[in-house]
Amino acid sequence: MMTNRINAIFMAMLALLLLVCVSGVNAASNDMAYVPEINNTIWQGTRDGKPGEGSMLYRLEFSDNNQVQVIKQSGGFNHSEPQTWHQQDNRIIINSDANSKIKDFDGATLTFFADDRISFSLDNDSFTIHKWYQYRAYGHVLLVLLGLMLLNEICRRVAWSNYLLFFILPVVLIPLWSSYDVTYWFKWVKLYSVVGAAALFTLIRFTKIGNMKWAKFGAAAFLAINISEAVMQDFSMGNTANVLNAIGGILSIITLTGWLSIQADKSKEKDMVWPAMTIFWIIAYDVWNIVFVYLNFPGSATAQLMVLISATIPALFIKKGTWLQARAFTLAGSFMYYFSNPAMFESNVVVMPRNDELMLAAGAASFIINSIYAYLFFSKKWQQRQLTKVTA
Repeated sequence: MMTNRINAIFMAMLALLLLVCVSGVNAASNDMAYVPEINNTIWQGTRDGKPGEGSMLYRLEFSDNNQVQVIKQSGGFNHSEPQTWHQQDNRIIINSDANSKIKDFDGATLTFFADDRISFSLDNDSFTIHKWYQYRAYGHVLLVLLGLMLLNEICRRVAWSNYLLFFILPVVLIPLWSSYDVTYWFKWVKLYSVVGAAALFTLIRFTKIGNMKWAKFGAAAFLAINISEAVMQDFSMGNTANVLNAIGGILSIITLTGWLSIQADKSKEKDMVWPAMTIFWIIAYDVWNIVFVYLNFPGSATAQLMVLISATIPALFIKKGTWLQARAFTLAGSFMYYFSNPAMFESNVVVMPRNDELMLAAGAASFIINSIYAYLFFSKKWQQRQLTKVTA
């Protein structure tokens, strides 16, 4: 009876995903002329940067005196300044002054193509700016958290859902994902690395592959590679906060241990467990990971915090030892959701407080907590080695 209910929930979630995808395509294809009221409204947009820039977040707070507060956040840039604007039919024109630090909208074409969407175009570069609705945005954050926790439980309890989600859909949906022009290399690498991890974990759980050393090593290697991708991104930014966080990521990698203990347990769900993974390591990793997103992809930070929590809560309170499995399921699910309808994520961004001092503090916190764990980890290893020498 319980399995039938879970199957029904999963099919409902799949139907909802398809509906979201279709709604995103339909909205993007509507080319009617819109002239909505823009006074006293807030608009936000995220834009993929060049290599070494990460992602950029723009927030436009329009007032009725032809002033707009323009906020720009990117890897090493945090600034807010007033600029002027005026409207011509279905176009918005924003002008900076001579002393402005934000020149991104000078000469750009900003055209409404829906009541709540503006198309930015300048020098063959384009992205979408969305009208921001506060309560909807906070509701979406909560939806991401609860939806991913539910997805994790479905993947644990319904074996066939894993093959559909991590073997079939990542191939079938390539045309849809490609149509949204997600060009930043890191997002594509991240998508297929975590989907590949979830696929491998599925095989470890339900086939004899789980008994093979290369599969156990591969599970740990996927995690190490996942961290390494982010470490390279951090180092490419070159800022002090990013470098500190990158070192924290390296410490996360070198303190991974006990990968031979990875196995499918004897429970009904056949969960993939990693008994040697400690709670302290998970917490240190979570701090490092959210700092990474906070520094490099400010528009994704709040949503990715929910993704982290959606894996950590089940691993600590529902089924201990399953963190790596839950991390792969929830992260893959979040990226597949994003690629299926980027507008849903990008129109519901909840901005975290951010300035140069907070960024440096975040990078330092990641470095410190991972350094403390590394110190305790290697101290224990040294003590065990000394004890072995005494008893030998």
